Amino acid sequence: MKKATIKDVAREAGVSVATASNAMNNPEIVRPATREAIFEAARRLAYVPNAAGKRLRSRQSKTIGLFVNAMTGDFYGILADSMNQVCRSSGYELHICIVSDIESIRSKLLDHSMDGAVIFWDAVNEEDAREMIAGDCPLVFLSMNLKGPHASGILFESRKQGEMAADYLYGLGMRKLMHIFGLSGNYDSEMRCEGFLAGLEKHGISRKDVRMLEGKFERPAAYREMRKYLREGNPLPDAIFAANDLSAIGCISAITEMGYRIPEDVSVMGCDDITLCEYISPPLTTIRTQFQLIGTRAAEEVLRLIRGESGRLLIQEGVLVVRKSTAIAKGK
Repeated sequence: MKKATIKDVAREAGVSVATASNAMNNPEIVRPATREAIFEAARRLAYVPNAAGKRLRSRQSKTIGLFVNAMTGDFYGILADSMNQVCRSSGYELHICIVSDIESIRSKLLDHSMDGAVIFWDAVNEEDAREMIAGDCPLVFLSMNLKGPHASGILFESRKQGEMAADYLYGLGMRKLMHIFGLSGNYDSEMRCEGFLAGLEKHGISRKDVRMLEGKFERPAAYREMRKYLREGNPLPDAIFAANDLSAIGCISAITEMGYRIPEDVSVMGCDDITLCEYISPPLTTIRTQFQLIGTRAAEEVLRLIRGESGRLLIQEGVLVVRKSTAIAKGK
């Protein structure tokens, strides 16, 4: 299939080649409605701007974008702050873009207002990401297993985190286990779950014997599911591994409301190590995802790509943090 040119885009949008070129290279001088029509035509034609032409980096914006769909919770603030420190020390500004759809990201990348970007949003699937990295804008994807000539991925060691939880809880003598997973289809959720189940299998505990609840990575959802589970008269497990700390905290709230004690009656651990973990009662055992280091590495990586270096895949390991929400199993 013939590669689309700027002339094809201009024809599709019903504008002159000069106007189409301005929309791609000097978007601020083109009327918004016209600019959007040109961007839409470019998307329909799968137009990819010429790399050599776009990389006249004497016209760098000196701006790096961070695309997320929310800024709630510890992770986003720590991520943005650590990225901003690296950006500022390198003479760049960090622009945080809270987006609600994929098209918003595509439009922003097409208008060349950023020299590079970090993308962290569950709704961006592999197909979307592959389309984005077909261009030459340097991109870093968090929690995505991919790379390209101008794109890198940073993976949280989610499967290993699940295995660490399995080994730790089994080592405490726990044999009746429950897992509160995040979201179906979410990479980190599925990898943490797979790691946990595989880790327990290694110790002789069958997957079918592990009780499962969906916590959606949210405190209210985990609270509702755990409360429903207990009110239905189901047995309390020895220990619970939640896919993130918010789910673990919601789970603890439901358990204590039903009159049980932690860790005397059941041990609970989470994953991420958000600030709140130290201050709830009892303090939460968890696996630290090292948010600050992830933000630093993400910013350093996009700057490396801007310098023209090739994309790569990076792995961020977790660290077990033992607090008081877990204890040795009774009778052990």
